[in-house]
Amino acid sequence: MLLLLPLAAWFLFFLILREKDLDWRKAGLAAAVFCAACVAAITEILSVPRLINSAAVSISWLLICGAALAYLRFAKGRSPRQAPAKTPEAATLDRASRMLLAGALVIVLLVGITALIAPPDTWDAMEYHLPRTVMWMSNHTVRFFPTPDYCQLIYSPWAEYAMMHTQLLWGSDRFVNFIEWFSFLGSLVAVSLIARKLGAGIRGQVLAVVACATIPEGLLEASGPMNTYVVSFWIATTAVFLLEWNDQPRWLYFICAALSAGLAIFTKGTAYIFLPFIVLACWWMGDSRPRLLLLKRMPIFVLLVLALNTPQYLRSYEFTGSPLGVPIPAQYPRTELAMEHVTLTGTLANVLRNASLHFVTPSRFVNSRIERSFRVAIRGLGVDPDDPDQNWVSLPFHMNHFTSNEIIAGNPLHLLLLVASFGLVLGKRNEGVRRRWAISYALGILGSFVLFCALLRWQMWSSRYHLPLFVLASALIGLALERYFSRRVANAAAIVLLLIGAFLALTNRSRSLIPWKRVEDVYHSRAELYFSNEHESVAATHIAAATFVNKLQCKNVGIDSYLGDPEVKNSPESFFVYPFLALIHADGKTHRVWYTGVNNLSSRYAEETPHTEPCAVICFDCAKIPQKWAEYSGIGGRASVFGSIVVFNSAGEMPDTTPPDHRSLQRQVSTTKP
Repeated sequence: MLLLLPLAAWFLFFLILREKDLDWRKAGLAAAVFCAACVAAITEILSVPRLINSAAVSISWLLICGAALAYLRFAKGRSPRQAPAKTPEAATLDRASRMLLAGALVIVLLVGITALIAPPDTWDAMEYHLPRTVMWMSNHTVRFFPTPDYCQLIYSPWAEYAMMHTQLLWGSDRFVNFIEWFSFLGSLVAVSLIARKLGAGIRGQVLAVVACATIPEGLLEASGPMNTYVVSFWIATTAVFLLEWNDQPRWLYFICAALSAGLAIFTKGTAYIFLPFIVLACWWMGDSRPRLLLLKRMPIFVLLVLALNTPQYLRSYEFTGSPLGVPIPAQYPRTELAMEHVTLTGTLANVLRNASLHFVTPSRFVNSRIERSFRVAIRGLGVDPDDPDQNWVSLPFHMNHFTSNEIIAGNPLHLLLLVASFGLVLGKRNEGVRRRWAISYALGILGSFVLFCALLRWQMWSSRYHLPLFVLASALIGLALERYFSRRVANAAAIVLLLIGAFLALTNRSRSLIPWKRVEDVYHSRAELYFSNEHESVAATHIAAATFVNKLQCKNVGIDSYLGDPEVKNSPESFFVYPFLALIHADGKTHRVWYTGVNNLSSRYAEETPHTEPCAVICFDCAKIPQKWAEYSGIGGRASVFGSIVVFNSAGEMPDTTPPDHRSLQRQVSTTKP
């Protein structure tokens, strides 16, 4: 029930904003912005005295709800709000538009059901998004801690703050997926408002919602624990409130725009790349008066952004000497995403590489021909398609395929509609001011994409980084479908998008609602489902090890993610730790966990996060590493082996003094279910 507190706070903010004569869409988005700012403030404030726990977080949300309720009663007493008149466009929602909107909401519902049933399982979340929340809960602070993976420290943390709040208030990770899902839902509201500002009528706004709800990569990710849809939502709300500012320069819209931009940066580093051109485009769309006034207030805008991000900047600066956390003063290719040299030809080559991620089809033959064409085009620029200076960790350039895997899914139909929308908006004439706004908005999206390609190395999964641009582009697609196509053609396009979207929502690669041999469905134990994103082969050993630890009378547990090569290039097996942490209920109460055996730059934080002697150490990928057996020989004197995992403790099945190469290291483990 404690999880209802943030929802209650949102609802109270919503009612307050309705008293300010905001319509329900703007009020809902603004309430989300203020709630998100509260998440950041609560976390950072409680972190100082090390009070991050369920009781303190609950009390904080109670205080916010109490203050909001008191203000609402005060506002109602001063000036009762008159119900806003029904807008003319609200009455023109025809039958076809209602059916299309219902189809989009069905997809949202299917994604929400998946988010509720399935546990978090996405690879990156298992390695650093969620392990960092566990460490925060165990340490009762978000200060930096010793870890083998720098990503757990330096990457923007807002989405993980929100996930941690759900874990503390509910008592498990049952609702962590809903941070993405609510961002998905909020983005639909945001793009409908952007489409309206661009000149779309109610039908165009519905078509924009359909386009946004059916972005393949987006709807696949929206049922999981990642942060790309979260940053997409904050970028979209930034655009919404800047456009509202253009029509009505109110302090409320200004503050919401600034906080949204700050939250986007506080969520994911790609916001630094996408925001400049989007903000510039929205600013340029205004008349001279709001443009000049925004420039005058820009210092306040920047201060609000800094207010949200400064704590993380300070932690990162103290750690790496950079407020962004990168570059790390050590060889760590895993975080080396930036291009070393920005050139025109390199940028154009990366434009082609990134665009290719959405030219996907179900046919391998067709994909191979498309890839060959892109390779020829890149070579035509005088650039090697496999250039290790432009491709992350020297990955060779290659085409993906049409898939329901959120990590590499492309958006081919949306790209086609986007290109057509760009062409129509730029090519049509004599449409007045609204056309100028649409052109400015389109150029803002295009400029953001080019800047992304110029600054970041290509990755085979970069398509998910493009999600904010596709979300923003949905408004332009809705406008173009309404304005430049017949109703029959526009409705047909929307129906095709809905059919494909519904199929993908039902057949997510790692959490499908339909049993199918090509995907992993949700009809298994929750313990097994943690491993459904390409880690099925290690599920049995991890579950068995967690079951063993749960039987121990041991609260303080050390975690060792052994690294054979300290220069981490991709994803070592030992980094896949969150399922184990979830299975032993590492919430700072049932089990308190921390990383041990850390020998990198973050080891300096060991003294700042003191721990009692662990009664067990779980060493990942250590079964064949003699020095690790020697290092933990004092932890109870015994050990148990589960595949590549070793649990050092006093109740182990074998003495840990025997050289590991003289014993059977592969324990036969059945598919034990805890």
